[in-house]
Amino acid sequence: MKPIVISYDCSDHDPIDGWIPDDAFDVDFSMNFTIGHDSKGGDNFQVRIVTPNNLHGKDSANHAIVLSQYSWPEVIAAVEVILEQCHGLNWAAISESLSQHMHWEYDSYQPYKGA
Repeated sequence: MKPIVISYDCSDHDPIDGWIPDDAFDVDFSMNFTIGHDSKGGDNFQVRIVTPNNLHGKDSANHAIVLSQYSWPEVIAAVEVILEQCHGLNWAAISESLSQHMHWEYDSYQPYKGA
């Protein structure tokens, strides 16, 4: 089973796939990817898109795609590399693997056990 991008959005730059920054070497924003194993739906994963001059502190690259220079095709290529690395026998294994690279909407989720 291989994950696929169902959709994506960015509240800072809409539409993100047509946005051109003032400085391609000075970018820092977050966006959402809906990722699933078929086109029927998926889970939300948030990731930071950043260039190196905006990284500050040892954890600043966690859940981030770091690009030397911003371009939308490079973002998509980086996401595809992540998806290629995150395969599994079921969605639980895939989403857990993806959560190492992006913030998963169900990360640390604990089902309700009743009163």
